Amino acid sequence: MPEVDKKEASILHRAIAEWQQQALISEDQARRLNESVKVRTTDWQTIALYIFIAAISCALMAFGSLVLDEKWIEILRKKFSLTDGVIAFLFAAVTAGLCYQGWRKKRHELGFSFNRELFWLLPVLSTGVTVVYLGKSMDYLGGNYGAFWLMATIIYGVLALALHSRLLWVAMLLSLIPAYVKLTYYMTGDAPYFLGMNLPCRMAVLGFLLLLAGTLVKNTRLYAPIKDITRSGGWLLFLISGWLISIFGNTATWSEWQQLRQVHLLSWVFVFTAQCVLTFLWGLKQKDPMIRDMGVIFFLLNLYTRYFEYLWDRTNKGLFFAILALSFWGLGRLIERRYGKK
Repeated sequence: MPEVDKKEASILHRAIAEWQQQALISEDQARRLNESVKVRTTDWQTIALYIFIAAISCALMAFGSLVLDEKWIEILRKKFSLTDGVIAFLFAAVTAGLCYQGWRKKRHELGFSFNRELFWLLPVLSTGVTVVYLGKSMDYLGGNYGAFWLMATIIYGVLALALHSRLLWVAMLLSLIPAYVKLTYYMTGDAPYFLGMNLPCRMAVLGFLLLLAGTLVKNTRLYAPIKDITRSGGWLLFLISGWLISIFGNTATWSEWQQLRQVHLLSWVFVFTAQCVLTFLWGLKQKDPMIRDMGVIFFLLNLYTRYFEYLWDRTNKGLFFAILALSFWGLGRLIERRYGKK
């Protein structure tokens, strides 16, 4: 379907809803038609996106200053003699109320809206407070912080699937990473290795599992943006982990890495280089611009990393930054040619 503006998209969504009510199309057909409507991104929408990103940043900073320092919560605790469990229950009720309000708004407003998506930041934050105070009330099960990160991950995932929220699903993926890390450390008693793997190697496994999950749900009825976010997040984590492994290998401590000669890491460098090339070729084969561009970006990052590791003290700095400027200029020109025609 060709891209349409927001007004035309609203008309299409209302028409699809009317056809569904008249039993002209099934619920599954209505869902697929709604997902096929592509809203044209205009300049004002880009500006709105930047404004909402700024709003999210400010909201996170406000949350940090108001909640993380716990001053106002402690004032309420002392005034009303609240326990950690009661505070967790109150914030859980707030989360439920916010989710219900967001669900009501979503029923009456079809299509994607930055404003409506930003609303889900409130239940994301209130859920975080709920889990933190629930953990405090249980002494984090003897220091098992990963269990509570996993609890937050499950809550965000269930809410994202039920409410069709991109932001809640992103919160789920971001919570999954520390949950995975904390649980692996807890299971080994904070030992540096888990099943013979250091932290970057473990993260590569998690990235691969996310890629596998994204592939498995590709042809399901799952909310389309959630499938895209899972796939993109999996590729990003998989490639970042590969880059870190190319720097640190399978060493687990800073002193161990410092004593290791760079030549012993060359095998990891070759593996990461192959990973970037294969990612680029896979993107070309699948005609997937996201995968293809990630392969190119991480291949360039690989080259610059190797320069700092092996050639920084041996080459002219001006020449290096000139090459860097030309490469970024070429990348920008490629992007301009690609998107300027659309």
